[in-house]
Amino acid sequence: MSTLTDFATVLSSGGITTPVFKGTMPSTPDDLIGLFDYSAGPPVRGMSDQPGRALAVQPYVQLVVRDTRPDDAEKTARDCMRLLDGRGGIINGVHYGGIFAMQSPFYFRLDEAGRVNYACNFRVVKANASSS
Repeated sequence: MSTLTDFATVLSSGGITTPVFKGTMPSTPDDLIGLFDYSAGPPVRGMSDQPGRALAVQPYVQLVVRDTRPDDAEKTARDCMRLLDGRGGIINGVHYGGIFAMQSPFYFRLDEAGRVNYACNFRVVKANASSS
């Protein structure tokens, strides 16, 4: 499963009821959460006699909350950060060394329909699927 799917699982199991979309933010509904892969840190390596066998990968994920009400967008973004930041362990069968917020949620933009967007970026450390 993808990191975005795992984030969506954590949010829904943590009580977030706002619809979550992975890799897109459709024009409707007005209130939603978008999750996006946007780069990655270097692989985590260990001593190995085989090249290309990183122990873990470090994807980055951006979470964007859109709402017509600025206070609700910010609150939802903060609730999401509280559920994700510092989380580790097994999610959907994948071992996570940790999910780390790179900053507090911030005002991101006002979209073309006048809806407010708040965002928060995360660095993730998770087991490399190809290392097993």
